Amino acid sequence: MNNQKMDILKILNRESAVDFKKLRDSAIKDFVQTNPDYYISQFTKIGARSRFTPTFNWVAGLLGPVWFGARDLWSWALAFLIIETVAFVQIVRGLFGDISAEAWKRIASIEKTLDLRRQQLAAAIEKSSDKIDAYQRTVTSLEDNILGIKEEALAMAAQGIWIALAGLVLLVVAKATQSVFANWALEKRFSEWRSDPNIKSGISIKSVAISGFFMALISCSVVIHYTFPNSINFLNAFPTDPDISKESIVYVEAFFRYCVLNGQAFFNSITFFIRVVLNTLETVFIGTPW
Repeated sequence: MNNQKMDILKILNRESAVDFKKLRDSAIKDFVQTNPDYYISQFTKIGARSRFTPTFNWVAGLLGPVWFGARDLWSWALAFLIIETVAFVQIVRGLFGDISAEAWKRIASIEKTLDLRRQQLAAAIEKSSDKIDAYQRTVTSLEDNILGIKEEALAMAAQGIWIALAGLVLLVVAKATQSVFANWALEKRFSEWRSDPNIKSGISIKSVAISGFFMALISCSVVIHYTFPNSINFLNAFPTDPDISKESIVYVEAFFRYCVLNGQAFFNSITFFIRVVLNTLETVFIGTPW
């Protein structure tokens, strides 16, 4: 009799597990909407463990922040956008940018001063002035300075390929990281969606287009601004335009005012943590008899 009860319980548990899997698989299909079989297998693998489970989503790695933005994972999208933008800046700057431009500008500025000092030296020699030695030392110092900066500029120009390679390595690492973490981040959002159906699900052409446009706009503007400075005047002025600053400061002040009025407990906890760290450091470096 007891054996029969155990068998019945096993059957019921097995049927419950099957029903639960069917419901979960159906929910995953409704959530992802694209390539459901792939995400069912990946979510099942991730959900089977409480710890982080690495998987590989090559589409997420290829599209990068666009994929995360299209999936409404904006915190991930913005973080990876910053990393990829830095990588693109280094690659384009190393291959096509004038790395030594600032050095040559300094040389041009010093050469103007040098011309003036040479004229003063020539006038002093003509008049047999007692300032000849002072002018001669100044001219010699400026000439040595120019030679040093020229050597520095040539050395910087030779580093272009290494700067580009560093950017490429950073980009590859970012892409690999996004591929590994994409499914895990999306599965966490799926769990939140099951508790709150109002959370956005699926992916659409509109969301991909908006995400792609936003990411491309930021990346391209930053790359152009830092690789080819002064090529677009608007980028030199934005966001330092006085009107923008005046409007922005209003929102910043309102934000901090809200934090002060409503975040006393938060700031108190930060203060307590800092005080504990400082007291510990004081004990270690002052109270300990080294």
